[in-house]
This record gives sequence, structure tokens and C-alpha cells, in this order.
Amino acid sequence: MTRRSQLSCAWLLLGVLLTGGAPGSASIGFADLPQLIAAHPLHGVLAAYDREIAALRSTQTVPGLDDPAGRARSGAASLRNRSGTARLRAQAIAARDTRPDLLQENAALSTILALRGASARAALRYSDELNREVAASLSAFERATAQRTARAFGARRQQLREKELMLAYDLARRDAPQRLLLRLKLSELHLDAATHKVLESQLVALNGREGDALYAARRRDAAVLASYWRQLQEEGATENAQMAAQLRAKGAANDAIRFRALQAESNAAAALPDVPSQLALFRSSYRSAADAQAISEGFGAAGVDLSRRFGELSDVDERSRAATAAQIQRLTADRGKLYRSIVAQIERIANRLARTRHLTKVLVANSRPKGSIDLTDAIQAALTPF
Repeated sequence: MTRRSQLSCAWLLLGVLLTGGAPGSASIGFADLPQLIAAHPLHGVLAAYDREIAALRSTQTVPGLDDPAGRARSGAASLRNRSGTARLRAQAIAARDTRPDLLQENAALSTILALRGASARAALRYSDELNREVAASLSAFERATAQRTARAFGARRQQLREKELMLAYDLARRDAPQRLLLRLKLSELHLDAATHKVLESQLVALNGREGDALYAARRRDAAVLASYWRQLQEEGATENAQMAAQLRAKGAANDAIRFRALQAESNAAAALPDVPSQLALFRSSYRSAADAQAISEGFGAAGVDLSRRFGELSDVDERSRAATAAQIQRLTADRGKLYRSIVAQIERIANRLARTRHLTKVLVANSRPKGSIDLTDAIQAALTPF
């Protein structure tokens, strides 16, 4: 074999070694996308987005939360029904007639005394039912207030966390050129110890400045959150106290109306056995229809007021849910933008390496094709936070 033939064979072998195959063969590079995303300097920011989105979604559904507005409407309807029953009973008492003979007066007295006992028992049951309804409505209002407070605090905390993430992202982008330059200098094999130490201290100082800025932002946000929580607690306590005062005042007013009706019945019945004319006086002074109407109107007003208040709570809850959904949508869009930027950077580095190594193409995917050249480690070494 001549010397020229030997040189041709040597160049051919060198071409085979450089291209990974025979001349003309299609060499394909491969980049492991999940591994590169996990190793990217901004993967922590991507994971933080995922955690925040998951936390917000967990607040959208709260097991065991009942419908306070529905309970208030049901209680108001029950109170109206009972007031109607009491009005019918009072009208029945007022409709009874008396006659001048003693037997019929005694019979009327016995009937009214029996009705008096029945009315006293009914008044006691009515007072117990009223107290239970007031307590149940107040408990439902306090639970709804606590839930609204938790949602508002969670939304505020999410806003501050999102601001911290954006600050970390901006700091990383701002310092990326300087950090990359320092890392390239540190990777030089022929650095003396003093220069290496100086470059390393500069890199540590750069990271320290970013950490200090993030720490200061977190301290400010923690103070803002603490102040906001105290404000929400005070507002919730004030609203609960106002609602409790309103409910108890309305309950006391309705109970007083019922007590006055019972007291008038008792006073009239006590004077019946001696003077028949007192029966007529009792019937003329006992305004059963007016008292029944007052009771009915009082319960109706209470039911309307409770329905309105709990309707306002439902509107606040819907607005809170809409704000949470909007925050989830915005965080999802930001997270997608960051993910696409990371993937685009990986693809740019992969294409650049493919050109320098004379590969026909490079595949950035989850699984490696058979016979491909793995560029994952080389790409990972070249990754920077933009």
C-alpha cells in the first residue's frame, strides 16, 4: 500500500471517529428533557409555581361547608309558621263569647284558664325554639366569617409569594451574565490558588446579595401578612358581634311581644270569677288580632333581614372564588411561559452542540432513540439561568 493510500485511510478513520459512523450516515443526538429541566437553575422557581397553584386549588373546595343563607331562610320560614299558629290561637281566645249566667261564666273561666296553661307551655316552647334558631344562625354566620377571613388571608399571602418569586426570577436574570463569567473563569484549569479564591469569593458574594434581597423581601411580607391577619380578625370579630347583637335584639323583641300577649291573658283571667263585666273588659282590652299581626310582622322582618345578610355573604364568597380562579390562571400562564423558556434554552444549546459535533439533528425528548449520541451531560454543563 502506497503512502498516499495510507493517508487516505487515516483521514477516513478520523472522519468515522468524529461523526460517530461511516461517511454519509445520519448521526442523531439525544437530550433527556426531564433530567435537564430538573437540573436547570430555575427549576426551583418552576416547582414553587406548582406548589402555589396546588395550594390555591386546595382552597376552592372546603368539605363540610354548609349553606348559611339557606339555613337562615329556613329558620325565617319556620318562625313565620309559628307566628301564624300563635295568631290563630289568640284569635280563637278573643272570639269566645260570655253570657250573664254564673255557670257559663265559670265554664268560660275554666276554658280560659286551661288555655292560659296551654299558652304558657307554648310560650316556653316558643322561647326555646327562638333561642335555638338564634344560636344556629349566629354559629353559621361565624363559620362563614371565618371561612371568608381564611380565603382573604390566603389570597393576600399568595400575592406576596408571587411577588417574591418574581423578585427571585428578576435577580437571577440580572446576575446571570456575571455568574456565568465567574463560573467560566473558575473552570479554567490553570488558575493559581489566589485567583481561584478571589473568583470564588466574588461568586459567593453575588449569591449572598441575592439571598439578602430575598430575605429582606420575605421579612417585609411577613410583617404585612401579620398586620393583615390582625385586621381580618378584628373585622371578623366586629361583624360577629354586630350580627349577634342584631339576632339577640330581634329575638328579645319577638319574645317580649309574645310575653305581653301571655301577660294580658293572665291578668284578664285572674279577674274573671267575680265580676262578669270584667269578661267584656278583657275582651275589649285584649287585642289578639293586633298582637298576632305584630308577631307575624316581626318574624317576617327578621327573616327578610337574615336572608339579606346571608345573601351578602354568598356574594362575598363568590367574589373570593373568582379571585382565586383568576390567580390560578395567572400563575399557570406564568409557569407555562417559564417552562417554555427553559425548554427553548435547552433546545438552543442542543442544536449548537449538534452543529459543533456534526450531527444531523438532535432529539430533545423523554426517551433515547437507539443508536443516538447522548448530549445530556454536555447540555447540562452549559445551562445557565438565562
